[in-house]
Amino acid sequence: MPVNAIPFKMPAPLEIPAHLVSMLRQLPPDQAVQRGMELLLQIEAAEIMIYEQVNTEGGLNLAGVVCQDAGQAGRIQVLLAGEEIYGQPLSSAGLAGRALAQGSALLVMGQLLPGEEGPLPPRLKELLMSRASGGNIGFVYVLPLGGVGQRPLGALTLVRGAAAGPLNHEQPGLAEGMRQVLEGILGG
Repeated sequence: MPVNAIPFKMPAPLEIPAHLVSMLRQLPPDQAVQRGMELLLQIEAAEIMIYEQVNTEGGLNLAGVVCQDAGQAGRIQVLLAGEEIYGQPLSSAGLAGRALAQGSALLVMGQLLPGEEGPLPPRLKELLMSRASGGNIGFVYVLPLGGVGQRPLGALTLVRGAAAGPLNHEQPGLAEGMRQVLEGILGG
């Protein structure tokens, strides 16, 4: 199956423990998102998480990367920072812009064929292929923060390799619960 970005309805959120929500609300918004991503890594919701935020001009910026191999986060952030989508209007901002425009999470998965364009920005494609088994990009979830009917705030992208499989058990509900908490913090 070629790489597709499919609108994905996240399940009902699971409640994030009150002490964690309180701790996140005491942090500056960008630090709260960073810490929230670290908490999602602890439940193995992703191997790599990317935070993209909408700037005051309405463009998209890369705001943070966390990963299970903490030593790789800086290298991955430098790689992704070279994407041409950053600083561009949301309509040109790749997967995050698409998720925000639709107001829906996206699940991106499939086999990347040689020379295929597909929905992936070039640097993200490079990252996924460097971790891929063959042409299988694994499972990429793009969760909008705001969007349709709300002021767009940004997006969280959860990257899981093919061997990790899709989100399972409580992971989708916890990811949705954390997305809603962080959206509330960013929205003020």
